[in-house]
Amino acid sequence: MNTPIERYGIREQRKAEAPVDVHVEEIGIQGFTYVDGGFSATEIQDLKSRLDRMMSIQAAEAGGEEVLKQISESNTVRALLAYDDIFLDIVRTPTILEICKRLLGDYFILMLQNATINPPSREGHHQSAYHRDLPYQHFVSSRPLAINALLCLDPFSAETGSTFILPGSHKIEAFPSDGYVRKMEIPTVAPAGTFIVFDSMMYHCAGINTSPNARYAVNTCYTLPILKQQISLPALLNGKWSEDEELAKLLGYRSEPPRSVRAWRQSRNSKY
Repeated sequence: MNTPIERYGIREQRKAEAPVDVHVEEIGIQGFTYVDGGFSATEIQDLKSRLDRMMSIQAAEAGGEEVLKQISESNTVRALLAYDDIFLDIVRTPTILEICKRLLGDYFILMLQNATINPPSREGHHQSAYHRDLPYQHFVSSRPLAINALLCLDPFSAETGSTFILPGSHKIEAFPSDGYVRKMEIPTVAPAGTFIVFDSMMYHCAGINTSPNARYAVNTCYTLPILKQQISLPALLNGKWSEDEELAKLLGYRSEPPRSVRAWRQSRNSKY
C-alpha cells in the first residue's frame, strides 16, 4: 500500500481509486497519459506487416507511390479497419474506451484511424509541423471534444522521431511563441505496445527519426458526434457492423445527418 503524500493546508483533493482515474486526471491536467496496450512482440510485428501490405494496396488505389508523394500522403495509411478487421480490436481497447467515456460522455464516435510510418531521416523526412488534431481551431472548451490514442508499434524516443508535445497546451487558444515551444516541448518516450492517449487539442508534432529503421504508429481519434469523420466510415463500410448497436454508434452509423426532411422524421419515428 502506498504511503499517503504529506500535505499541509489542503482541504480539497481529487480522488483516484483506479488506474483509469489517474489516466483521466493526467489528460485533464497535462493533456496526455501513457497506457500499456498489453501487446506481445509477435502481435506488434504482425500489425506492422499488415500495415505494409495495406500501404501497398492504398498506393495502388491512388495511382502509385509517386502520386502519394505529390499530395503529401506517402507513409500514411488511412481508414485501417475498412481494410483489415484486426484494427477494429484496437479501436475497442477497453481501457481506451473507458477513458473516452469518462472524458467525452456515453456517446462518442470514431473520427479516424490512420497509421503513420516515420522513415529514417536519410530518406528525406523531417520534423512535421506542430498542429492540433482538430486543426485551425483557436478556442478551448471546459471539456474535451476529442481524444487521440496513438499506439506505438516501435519504441518512441527522441532518436526514433517520437511525437513531440507541448504539455498543457490543450488549455490555451493561441499557439505559444517559438521561444516557449523550444523551451517546453518534450518528446514522448514509451516502449512498443504503449498507447499515448491525449486531448486532441494539445499541440504536437512528429520528430525526426535518426534511427536506422522506420517508426510505425496507429493513431485512433474519438470525438463527440457533433464533429464529422475524416472519411465517412458508414459509406466506406457499406453497412458492415451496422446491425451491432454498440458498433453502429461508435462507427458513426447513428450520427450521419439525414439527407431529407422525410429521413429526419423517419429517424424521429424510430425513437418513439
